[in-house]
Amino acid sequence: MGKQLEIEIKVGLFVTIGIALIMVAILVLGSSENFLERKHTYTVHFKTVEGLIPGAKVVLGGVQVGTVKAVRLNPKERDIEVELSVSDESSEWIREDSRAEIATQGVLGDKYIGISPGTTDAEHLKPGSEIPVTSSAGLTQFISKGDQLMVSLNRIAGSLDNLLKSFESGNRADTLAKGMASTAKNLASASEKLNRELDHLNLKSSMANLNAILSKINNGTGTLGALVNDPGLYDDAKSLMGGVSRNRVMRNLIRQTVRESEEKSASSPVTAKEKR
Repeated sequence: MGKQLEIEIKVGLFVTIGIALIMVAILVLGSSENFLERKHTYTVHFKTVEGLIPGAKVVLGGVQVGTVKAVRLNPKERDIEVELSVSDESSEWIREDSRAEIATQGVLGDKYIGISPGTTDAEHLKPGSEIPVTSSAGLTQFISKGDQLMVSLNRIAGSLDNLLKSFESGNRADTLAKGMASTAKNLASASEKLNRELDHLNLKSSMANLNAILSKINNGTGTLGALVNDPGLYDDAKSLMGGVSRNRVMRNLIRQTVRESEEKSASSPVTAKEKR
């Protein structure tokens, strides 16, 4: 009975260990990389890894060629060092002009390292070397810029809302109306001052012309000046005007006498018979 129990325990342990080994083998063989394949290590330095974790894919030209072996901080360079494990066959494609970047599988997929194949003219990059990086606009940067854009749009919308509220409440309208009234008042005042200046200038010009005319008269220039300053001309003119006036009076008296005489002759009957 004791031997039977001992045999069952040994068989159970053997089966358990066998199952464990099979599971480990499945996990190892089911991984993306060949466990027995020769690997080469490369390093890449980033300012931020944006959630990249060990075990992530390393893709060369769209084909997975390895995995991320480690992600650690680098105090000397003050950045993050990413260690890559790449297959020996794929390492032949990694040249000095190759570039590495952190990419995303899909919009919200896992992070992975993408390497661009180098040209045949460039030298082969030796294992253990550092692969230069290229800056890529990741989803995190887009989200960050989108947040900044939304903040700016919210500020603009707030300013427009305050402006509309001010106009609706009448504050802006009153201020605008007051400003226009003040401007109109200033224009009216300026126009009035300008008119006064123009009137003043015209008055000055008229006075100057009048003074010039009076000066000519006093100096005896012209007909009016001669009449004023020469007494003889004044007397002659007076005599002439007087003669004209007397001649007019005499003509009027003669005309009046003839008219009265004709009227008397026409009204007398005796004179009419004598004429017949």
